[in-house]
This record gives sequence, structure tokens and C-alpha cells, in this order.
Amino acid sequence: MEIQIPKTFMGKPVEGAMKKVLEGAPTSPQNNPNPTPPNSNLSPISLRSPEDYILLPGVSYGNFAYADTLVSMYKLGMSPEVEQVSQQLGYQLRNTDKESNKRDFIGNINWEKALKLNLSLGGRTLNPRQFADFLLVLKSGNAIDGTGRKVPESKLAEILDEIITVRNPYRAEWLDADFKYLGGKLWLYSDHRLANASLDSDYKKELEDCLMTKGSRINLATMNAQGMPAEEGNDFQYWCPDKDNKSVARFGTGSGRAGLCCDRDPAGANPSLGVRHVREAHAPKN
Repeated sequence: MEIQIPKTFMGKPVEGAMKKVLEGAPTSPQNNPNPTPPNSNLSPISLRSPEDYILLPGVSYGNFAYADTLVSMYKLGMSPEVEQVSQQLGYQLRNTDKESNKRDFIGNINWEKALKLNLSLGGRTLNPRQFADFLLVLKSGNAIDGTGRKVPESKLAEILDEIITVRNPYRAEWLDADFKYLGGKLWLYSDHRLANASLDSDYKKELEDCLMTKGSRINLATMNAQGMPAEEGNDFQYWCPDKDNKSVARFGTGSGRAGLCCDRDPAGANPSLGVRHVREAHAPKN
């Protein structure tokens, strides 16, 4: 997939424009998809390192679409903002592991806490379709960062290696996907938001045609509109959701395999299982 680097972004010059937004340009409630919840003291995280984010161009897949999105190159680690929000949420978090680049990240966090943390920081968690597109952008070797500058191909390869290369140590990240078995059919609940301190889903659709296998290898380029595998291939393994109303998604890699696991227990946690921070990109104000 060839990613064309635009000279303008939403009608504004790319060079330097997104940096202004990420370094503190205000956004109105109408432009902010994840505002701080009413009657809350939570402060959304401030992106002071836009060069650590990759622009994922917005796309539409029939009944599923997303806007231009900024995706962190790394899993979420502790910072003053994260510490503040975690205390307000009543979470006791700490860095529990490192990526191969020696960057620390937060582990020992279950699915619900991971999504709530990202939402409370003013962002979201990648859903399966966004995650698939993120991998495709990395594989393309052609992307721009949050400042509008081209990301070196070697950097993209490093990020991709951290996510999908089969080797020790084990590393994994949660995705925004909850599978429900209703009326004899599987449904995908995604694009979660905070509603009265609970998770609610803005996307609730019956699961489209996809592979329903355990451990088969799939073709990344043929993921369906919901980011679920449609064809077998040679990219990585896949475990379909169970019909138990307790299946959520994460991507994990170790010495034996790399795979999209849609049958994970949402209560599960381990030191090497973290989450990636993402947020919708906005055009700067005049």
C-alpha cells in the first residue's frame, strides 16, 4: 500500500501545522471526539512529542470509517499526566517492561483499565481495522509523523519489528474490540467511550463474514471492513472470538508465534501486555 505524503492537511500546510495542534492549540467541544467527561477533574494528556506519533490517514470501509488518526509509535508509559489520571481513576500503575528500544511501558493492566486510561487521557485505543491499517502503513515504509515530516523507513521497520517479529521476549497490546454473542450471532462492540465512568460502545455491529478458526495464518491485506481476517495467508496467526461474551482482542508476539487473538479474557494481565495511545488529528485553528 503506497502512502502519499500530502503537502497540505485538512486545508492547511502539513509542515509545522500538526505540531502546533499537538503542542496545545485549543479545540472546541465540537471538534474534540473525546472531551473530558462532564463533572470530571481528569485532564487529557498533552502531546508534547508529536514526532513520536504516526499519521494514519482516515478511510471509509462501507459502514465502518475513521478520521485521520495519530498513532503512538510506542506503547504507553508512565508520565506526569498518566500518573495524575491513574490516581484519579484509582489505578496503581507503573512501568513493568521495556520495548526493544529500551522505552518503558505500562503492563499488568487489564482490557477495561487500558481502554479507560486512554479515554481519560483524551485519546482512544486502536480498533482491529485501525491496527491492521497501522501495520500496513509500517510495512509500506512511507509515513509522516505528527509534525508532518517523513518518518525514516528504518524507523518504521523498527516499530513493525517490535510488534510482529517472532522472537523473545513476549510483548503484546490490547485492542478496542469486545465480542458479544447475541441471538445466535457474534457481534463486534468497538469505538468505546466513557459514560458515567463505564465503557460504552459507539460501534455495535454484527460480525461480518470472516475466518472462524483457531491458530490459522491469515493475509493482512485481506482484512474485512471490521479488521477481521477474511483469507488465509502468511502474515501472522489468528484466533477467532469465542461465543462466551468474554472475548476481547489483543495482538501478541513471542518466540513461537505472532497473532491477533480475539478470544482473550478481558480480566487478563501480565507485565508485557500494554496499550498504545491514539487520538484523532485535528486541523489547526486560524
